[in-house]
Amino acid sequence: MTKAVTGIVIAMITAVFGLPALLLTSIGGSGANACANIDAPGIAPSEANLVNTAWDADQLAIAETIVSVGITKKVPRWGWTIALAVAMQESRLRNLPHLGGRNNYDSIGVFQQRPSQGWGTAEQISQPAYQAEKFYDKLLSIPDWDTMPLAQAAQAVQISAFPDAYAKWEPEAVQVVDAISDAVLVCSTLGLAVPAPRNSDGSWPQEQCNIRPDPTTGAGCVTPRLLHLVQEAKVAGFPRPSCYRIDDHGEHPTGQACDWMMTAGGEATGAEKTRGDAMAAWAIANADRLGIRYVIWFRMIWTDDEGWHAYSNAWGGNDPYGWHTNHVHISIR
Repeated sequence: MTKAVTGIVIAMITAVFGLPALLLTSIGGSGANACANIDAPGIAPSEANLVNTAWDADQLAIAETIVSVGITKKVPRWGWTIALAVAMQESRLRNLPHLGGRNNYDSIGVFQQRPSQGWGTAEQISQPAYQAEKFYDKLLSIPDWDTMPLAQAAQAVQISAFPDAYAKWEPEAVQVVDAISDAVLVCSTLGLAVPAPRNSDGSWPQEQCNIRPDPTTGAGCVTPRLLHLVQEAKVAGFPRPSCYRIDDHGEHPTGQACDWMMTAGGEATGAEKTRGDAMAAWAIANADRLGIRYVIWFRMIWTDDEGWHAYSNAWGGNDPYGWHTNHVHISIR
């Protein structure tokens, strides 16, 4: 397997799945219908098409985020390709900080959006998911964008001094979209969650564990942001979680974490695993909206800066609960 193929397997959500390709059937609850198929880890989707790619795991994780946001916003596939080509040109799929004189004005991030031009605050623009959402919002506002050549549609959004530069990335963007869309769990009917409240500058407010008792356990407390997550997960059709518990580590005792059980105790298989896969994908797609810090599911952990990677199970036992193969764990900021 080539380095590029290994990178995409690490970067994409497929690293979390332990079964061969599944056709995800109804996951129950509030209108959640069928999802698209996924592939098992170690099986590189569209491997023949990835031999010549030079993107590393971090870049492909950002590409995955861009595609995932497009899916949840119900943007057609051509829009994902346009967005990736723009990100490839503007930042080489890197979440660039403000580089001052080495960069163009106050441009920031994957799409090189500018706070001074109304794209959002510097903190907001530093989040790839936020940038992708703003890019798609602008793209969708352009009449007939979906019938335009890629460079024309990209330029209508970006207003670049180099409008022809985007076209050269079209083949590469198509290639990466093909690979990612075969592997990313597509549950577009679950939709975007209602965003949790932020400060006026886009930062997360400090919260106390002051919702008493925790409505999921009847004991302890949870923060308002965690309660919002629980409510949004319920709307998406996922089961009732268990949140607060007394412990000497982690976010459960501070009211900032919940576990959503997918089984009665044993390792999830079949439809149970399908539901866990769907919940993990939904959480990642909505991480920026809900203030999600990390997700653990099926021996893997997702963080915003690293994507999916192996879970070390430092605190749990050698059983389905310790390895999170029977429940999805979500911690918030």
